[in-house]
Amino acid sequence: MPAQSTTLPYRAPRLTTAAPPRPADTTTTVHRQPVSRMAVQSRTAGGVGAGVGAGVAPARAPQALRPTQALRSVPPIRPVPQLPAPPRQGVWTDRGAWLATVDGRVLSLTYLEFEVLDFFLRHPGTAHSRQALLASVWGHRPDDQSAPDARTVDVLVTRLRRKLGPEHRYRIETVRRVGYRYRPIDLAIG
Repeated sequence: MPAQSTTLPYRAPRLTTAAPPRPADTTTTVHRQPVSRMAVQSRTAGGVGAGVGAGVAPARAPQALRPTQALRSVPPIRPVPQLPAPPRQGVWTDRGAWLATVDGRVLSLTYLEFEVLDFFLRHPGTAHSRQALLASVWGHRPDDQSAPDARTVDVLVTRLRRKLGPEHRYRIETVRRVGYRYRPIDLAIG
């Protein structure tokens, strides 16, 4: 029977706990350093290496970071850019802050309500079919059997109109036999 090896394929370096010399009135801090398995070249007075590891550079112990060096390695904190203030009039959305306002007041919208309102605000004046809204906002293809019914869009638009309030509910227009269109603020009136 062949001899079995008892050594592990990987062996972690051992740590030493030798403390550096210190004055008698200070506290002790132990610095642990890994023990190197490589032969270290030692130098004698004649400058000739002795021992098995001749020609190998001496191992250098890692230096402890001073507090100022540790602070320099941390990247500086950058100020947060100011978000533009929502306008006092009209309907406004901010995707970065996930915020929708009407006349300066914040709307409490569900995820899909926010997505539909944001889609309308990004494409003003264009009529969108229910299928196009399902594809753009919900992400469903027309031939997808798991897609919600087109009337789901009607229910969502009704809830969105209610949340916009009586002053702005007319901005989402129903286009007969097509779908919906968002009408921006009339510049002649405003």
